[in-house]
Amino acid sequence: MKLTCLSMGRGLYCPPCHMLELCGFRVLLECPLDLSALTVFAPVIPNSATDLIRAVPWYKTVKSLHLWDPSLIDFVLISTPYAMLGLPFLTRLRDFSGKIYATEAVVRIGCLMMEELVSMHAEYNQFYGPDERPGCPGWMEWEELEKLSLELRDIVMGKDGEELGSWMPLYSATDVKECMLKIHFLRYGEEACYNSTLILKSFSSGLEIGSSNWMINGPRRNFTYLSSSIFKSAHAMGFDYYSLRGNDLILFSDLSVEVMHDGPNDANGCKIYNETVVEDPLPYHISAVGANCASDQDLVKCLLENDEILEESDKIAFICSCVLDSLNEGGSVLIPIGRIGIVHFLLEKIWQYLELSNMMVPIFMISTISEEILASMNAMPEWLCEERQLKLFSGEPLFGHIELVKEKKLYLFPVLNSSKLSYGIYHNSLCLVSP
Repeated sequence: MKLTCLSMGRGLYCPPCHMLELCGFRVLLECPLDLSALTVFAPVIPNSATDLIRAVPWYKTVKSLHLWDPSLIDFVLISTPYAMLGLPFLTRLRDFSGKIYATEAVVRIGCLMMEELVSMHAEYNQFYGPDERPGCPGWMEWEELEKLSLELRDIVMGKDGEELGSWMPLYSATDVKECMLKIHFLRYGEEACYNSTLILKSFSSGLEIGSSNWMINGPRRNFTYLSSSIFKSAHAMGFDYYSLRGNDLILFSDLSVEVMHDGPNDANGCKIYNETVVEDPLPYHISAVGANCASDQDLVKCLLENDEILEESDKIAFICSCVLDSLNEGGSVLIPIGRIGIVHFLLEKIWQYLELSNMMVPIFMISTISEEILASMNAMPEWLCEERQLKLFSGEPLFGHIELVKEKKLYLFPVLNSSKLSYGIYHNSLCLVSP
């Protein structure tokens, strides 16, 4: 087995990317975009001078992926919607013929995110017009790069200029549709067999609805790839610890929680390897689960009692209190849309706070795919946490946004240029928008 780290990642929205050579097959783990690099572009044409690049943006892919022969990639594993945003760049290459595996929920949400990215990019074209120059854009010429500040130049080029080749013009809506046709999605609990040699199975990572870790069973050993994970979620099915049993090798790539560490083996004697090729410090503490607990039940209980489980709820409560403070002062609140599941949970909590405070203000959700995002959450109950699934069996709405829309407390808008929306934003309201 050989593992090559292509990118250390930049947090939740740009997960790490690896190339794994296993049993004679070459596997790409994740295919993200570094959307944080878009900060080098001016969002609109400014009236005065600025250090930002004033042009239709290009998009930064995994810095080393373009150096690999796409015909040699046998298959791709995708764990989260954010990890598939770069897939159309790969699937539109003529030499790529590999298979792509992801859960049905990840494919559905990821497709919506890519469609929205294409739609948002179209707005740049309205301001700047399409780039008429063939090949590299003008801002990529060395004379223009030298005009950038050191901070922006580092984002564009990397430390030694090795990241300049990672920039590409955005794919089209047609590229997204063709990419979706090439993805083999797995339903909950489903296994896939690759080339009659490897058995692939996903299990819940707890991070987001449909987000998963991957188990690869080969003829000689079993391998598990752990993506960004949390042990307990307020909306998604929790981390499936029991699926780790019986594996020979576990790759910790981007674990979002800090747990105990005590030796190289887990409670079942499974070897745990921590790939930490440190160029830049990872955003999370990565460590291995130790064998301090007497049984699996004790270990799971210990994990669920971790203080970090309360951290997310505390952050939601803090946001809600800030929302109330602003609304009480007669202001409006603007919240960028991040993790989709958290947005739904946040909507519920904010409205509960508003009702307790006898403060009825409108909530606006602005996104070209707002209706599709809300509807998608109800179409994947098997990936929800136990509390949400119980609501399904009792006939209750899975998420509070359903009642909010019916009662006209939550309004959905695809774009900003609406007179009704503009009035609401400036007159004591709450607004959630795509960043």
